[in-house]
Amino acid sequence: MEKIVLAIKAVMVLLFIFNVRFPQTGPGAEFGLSPDPEPGDENCYIQIKAVDTGLDTWQPSRAHGGYRYGPSMILNADGSLDVWSASDGPGDVVDIVDYKRLYDGGKSRTKEVTALEPSPAGYDEHWACDPGVIKLGEYYYIGYTTTLDYRGVNNVVCVGRSKNPAGPFTEKWNGEGWGVDPVPIIEYDGDPEAFGVGEPSFVRLGDTLYIYYSWCEAAATTRVAVADATDENWPATIELKGECIPAKDGGDSADVKYVDEYGRFVAVFTEKRFSDDSRVSVWESFDGLSFRPAGFIKANTAKKLHNCGISGRADGHIGAGDKVYLSYAYGSNWGNWSTRLQEVKLSLSETAELDDSAEENVEIKTSSRLKSLVPEILMIKAERRVYDVTDSEKIRVIAFDTDRDCFEILSGAEFYGYDESVISVDGTRVTAVGAGSTNVFISWRGYNGVFRVNVPG
Repeated sequence: MEKIVLAIKAVMVLLFIFNVRFPQTGPGAEFGLSPDPEPGDENCYIQIKAVDTGLDTWQPSRAHGGYRYGPSMILNADGSLDVWSASDGPGDVVDIVDYKRLYDGGKSRTKEVTALEPSPAGYDEHWACDPGVIKLGEYYYIGYTTTLDYRGVNNVVCVGRSKNPAGPFTEKWNGEGWGVDPVPIIEYDGDPEAFGVGEPSFVRLGDTLYIYYSWCEAAATTRVAVADATDENWPATIELKGECIPAKDGGDSADVKYVDEYGRFVAVFTEKRFSDDSRVSVWESFDGLSFRPAGFIKANTAKKLHNCGISGRADGHIGAGDKVYLSYAYGSNWGNWSTRLQEVKLSLSETAELDDSAEENVEIKTSSRLKSLVPEILMIKAERRVYDVTDSEKIRVIAFDTDRDCFEILSGAEFYGYDESVISVDGTRVTAVGAGSTNVFISWRGYNGVFRVNVPG
């Protein structure tokens, strides 16, 4: 019996030596997955690799080009993806945020709609872009980049909310609560000729909301702020924490998630963007306040990529067993970009893998779609964004489709949400009642828009 016990011990010692000297094989081994990694093990580094070259979820129109970039993605329980992207706006609207739901890994989708548009007058009147979305309680909150400077510099971060992921996100933080005229939740005090701040991303961990945003003056860095996630008026509780990711090699905005299985935050952003050597860099953090480089995603990704996002649950977490997707815009011609979606796999490595010289990204030709036989309506809007009404005026309501063609809505449009002490409404005719200003919301067949009416004193 004693000999058997000694023999078993000898075999166990040999197995231990073999396991130490020869790393495991099987699932994850090709990415250097450590044997039985412990969540939060700072001796391991997160790795993310693209499963294949993926597919396009949007292509520019042959007629006018266009784009969908900087996606924010929420993975639903049924495996579908809610996706918000910056889109070129129609008419006098520069940028908007559009929404769609993807199914089957992007093979099918719902129609696109405008989830967020600039206010007709006020802080975000020029554009709303670079969305970052999280759900807290019953509301979806969408942070976005905007500015008072029509040139697109001196940017700030604003936020709106809606109970519907498709919006409209018409309730915006106004400094005291949720109204129609936004003020920044993250302000910029640097060179007014530089980009400023923007491109927000959110993660909730416990009762803390982490807010990540670009700070781009001389170079693009990422900063972080925190807020009370349990407070409905959380923008009033924001505390700035400073830089968490330094300037990168031609890098842009970071999208951040928390990986439950590995006990760490993960940030992805593109480097050397718009180039043939572009890649997605992967950084990680254990406290959400300071990040370190961990790896990259290059093989199977498109050349000339930029402005990426990574999927997570509604609270900004990646759960064990979740399918994870990377999405980004790519293309050679400015403002004429396709949008790619790829499934990725996460693993842990005993070393940070930072040298991408042995990997090649992929030359993918940007395909333009033909003019739609049945165009999708993207948004509706009043012919003008601001009206000065002294007596009475008929408001023309215009629908724009994804080809940027437009037509007038002749019936069925309804106006609501206006101040009845300022105007009265009969159909689409607005009549002055008293001095003041009011936003007027439009609804038509599930689409929404907004314009402003000023009645002089």
